[in-house]
Amino acid sequence: MRTSFIFWIIRKALRYPLLSFTVVVINFLIPRAMPGDPLIFVFGEEVYAIALSNPDLINSLRSKYGLDLPIIDQFWIYLRNLISGDLGYSFSYGRPIADIIRERLPLTLIMTVPPMILSLVIGTILGTNLSWKPGSLKRIITALCMIVRSVPTYWSGMLLLLIFSLWAKWTPIGGAPPAGAPLSEFISHLALPALVLTMYNLSYVTIIVRGLTVEISGEPFITTGLSKGLNWFKFSSRYLIRPSLPPLVSLAAMEVGFAFSGALLVEIVFSWPGMGYTMWQAVTERDYPLLQATFTITALIVIFANALADILSYALDPRAR
Repeated sequence: MRTSFIFWIIRKALRYPLLSFTVVVINFLIPRAMPGDPLIFVFGEEVYAIALSNPDLINSLRSKYGLDLPIIDQFWIYLRNLISGDLGYSFSYGRPIADIIRERLPLTLIMTVPPMILSLVIGTILGTNLSWKPGSLKRIITALCMIVRSVPTYWSGMLLLLIFSLWAKWTPIGGAPPAGAPLSEFISHLALPALVLTMYNLSYVTIIVRGLTVEISGEPFITTGLSKGLNWFKFSSRYLIRPSLPPLVSLAAMEVGFAFSGALLVEIVFSWPGMGYTMWQAVTERDYPLLQATFTITALIVIFANALADILSYALDPRAR
């Protein structure tokens, strides 16, 4: 078993670096495939129009930013800088991109990780109970989960802002508290976006776990567990949740992907200055170096989460060995 696990790790170790390299290449090529001169987005249309009357100035600017080099040389320079931690310079912020990401990434983690953990824990408990408990309450909760999952996060976010911020005035209208603010102020800013993400993720986890437990309900070990006369907690933890752990680990990896991509709309609605809000600002400001860097970092984090989920799933599932 140990030998097969080692060979499995080697196969994965070859697959994920190749996938990461492919993501880096795509993120490098997409901005360069867009129409228009990149210098327009560096200096603005008015300054660029003035500079066009001076060909020597244009050529010197292209040389300064490496735009006169062949595309393959530009890529190797970009890859070397990426490996060394140099993500480039943001023209809209006027700062190194690495500094911006160091500030924004923790805010995204603070907003998304607690809802993700809560949704996984509560959704697992709810989904397990829904698969076995009879009655109309089961159908009502399942229908509510389907409705919540079908509602876009930006719409539910705006609805919560209307009710709790504009009408009741219980929470701020958006944004993040300044550094050094008291914990109560931080919680008041974080409450609504965290609630939106928790409801959205919880409904999905509940539906998936319910499906997983219904799928294994006909297995012989379920009948054995029922015949032992265990209470509901011991029976569900040993015979329902434990066999569902590998799919749940994969589900957690998918939640990480949503945390860095699907939460973009939530950050925009609540003006929460995380990675998603930064991506949106980069698009509106045409700050392609910042957009390219945020896409790359987000994709690499999701790839790492999926690689870790594969390893845990293999370790938890004897059938994979």
